[in-house]
Amino acid sequence: MFEALKSRLTTPRRGGRTRNNVLAECSDLARLDRLRRHAQDRDTRQRADARYRALLVGGDVSLHVNDRIGAVEVCTDEAVLAYVARSAREEVVRRAALDRLRSDRVLMEVALNDPIARLRRHAVTMMHDTELLQQVLDRGHPEDPRIARDAGRRLRELQV
Repeated sequence: MFEALKSRLTTPRRGGRTRNNVLAECSDLARLDRLRRHAQDRDTRQRADARYRALLVGGDVSLHVNDRIGAVEVCTDEAVLAYVARSAREEVVRRAALDRLRSDRVLMEVALNDPIARLRRHAVTMMHDTELLQQVLDRGHPEDPRIARDAGRRLRELQV
């Protein structure tokens, strides 16, 4: 399967379809993931990565939200998870990425910037770095004082 897609990408087809067109039209997350990690050509890896990320965050309506959540749930790339947690259109997709993250710095960004209060508060409950929690406590969220309160509560939990 991987070889078939790879050959389609490296050999131009009749009708002017180029490697870039094939990648731009591909909606198979598993194939794109393999290409972005294993293709020998750097340009192919970069284009596959860009398409993969765009599909995960919902920049293309060709994939159902449940397919994107499923892909996030098996993703092991922290950079991709961070990107999805920050950028996905739907709250449920951002939440799925948040639940897989191990980076307190990204959790702090979400706690301070996500438009959905539930996700901001969830990010605070997942944090373990006391210095970053202190930053959340100090900065808070301009429209949601609960974020600072939650950060203070989480700090106390970790210090016990």
